[in-house]
Amino acid sequence: MRKHLRHHRVLSAVQAAAAAACLAAVQPAAAQAQAPGAAAARPLASAEEVLLLVNAQRAAGAHCGGEWQPPAPPLRWHAAMEAAATEHLHDVAARGQLSHDGSDGSTVGGRIRRHGYVWGGVGENLAAGHRSAARTLEQWLRSPAHCRTLMQGNYRDMALVGHEVPGSRHVAWWALVLARPLQ
Repeated sequence: MRKHLRHHRVLSAVQAAAAAACLAAVQPAAAQAQAPGAAAARPLASAEEVLLLVNAQRAAGAHCGGEWQPPAPPLRWHAAMEAAATEHLHDVAARGQLSHDGSDGSTVGGRIRRHGYVWGGVGENLAAGHRSAARTLEQWLRSPAHCRTLMQGNYRDMALVGHEVPGSRHVAWWALVLARPLQ
């Protein structure tokens, strides 16, 4: 069977205009939890930039593998998820490997709960290598499982953090956390 790959446009002018309204939903960032040795890390993108990118893609829908994922509602930025994503990003960078399990045995659900978010559904995407938020999003869109997580229609809140961690295996690391509150 021959597989066909589709290239995804991450952000068009129309999508950018539609997603710009979502920027008002960005809450001030909470104090970010940092792992030991994380002080040298440098953020790669602002909350506004990544929220715009993710919501534009969700508004457009996506082909995840061979399966169409329809447009999904916009997400809101959530400080508890930002803290959990930042904490985990520094943990995986310190270990030099992508893993959804924390070095303390934590899961994504446990990490956001630890920061005060009571969830009814949760997902996480991790990446390393690209210094660009748009390129990282494109990488996730090419992976059917990561794409489906990104496009999951019942998620309401998110945080996507990217940091350059000098001296680490990949230098650039990204963590996306998405969730819906417990009803």
